Amino acid sequence: MKLVLIGATGGTGLQIIDQAIDRGHHVVAYCRRPDALKPRPGLTIVGGHLDDRDALAAALSGADAVLCALGPKAGLAGMFGVTVMQDNLPLITSAMRDAHIDRLILLSAYGVGDTARTASPLARFAYKTLVASAYRDKEISETALAAAGLDVTRVLPVILDDGPLNPHATVRPMSTVRKVSGLPKVSRATVAAAILDAAESGATTGERLLVSAPGTISG
Repeated sequence: MKLVLIGATGGTGLQIIDQAIDRGHHVVAYCRRPDALKPRPGLTIVGGHLDDRDALAAALSGADAVLCALGPKAGLAGMFGVTVMQDNLPLITSAMRDAHIDRLILLSAYGVGDTARTASPLARFAYKTLVASAYRDKEISETALAAAGLDVTRVLPVILDDGPLNPHATVRPMSTVRKVSGLPKVSRATVAAAILDAAESGATTGERLLVSAPGTISG
């Protein structure tokens, strides 16, 4: 498959590149800082900005799927006044329509929108305080995404860490989830695998897939 990756230089994006190439896919990384990535077989690096609609559409041409792993900046800058997804997701979807690409795998987060109702009290408190701005940004942009007419799968991980890929992690549609206990974590490597699994399967179109640690989900 030809996969176009937006957000390639972030922690999850780097994991997606490694795993996608290992699976035999070709990755086109469209990014603002092409010098942040090392050229390698199976990877095409395209420098550009998301507001350059023609350049982005050209990079998307012939893709089987677009993988969006954009996220807010780390630290305090990512806690207040976050609009990264509201600003950029419409640019991506417009370029996808220009390039006649329908399949989008979007990295979201567990706790965004109505998914928070299945979280523990501690987790809900964190979603309403520490990450409230980033999660509100995701909610607004994803609500607007419904009008884009694309085949979308949203991947919703719990708290991310940099641990190894966990083959025993749980990936389940949110429609089957009743409760997520505690404040679980899952590695970026595990989330990257879930994103690629979704890209390889049309069966997940329209789904919101929760990715969490083993034993944390009840349905």
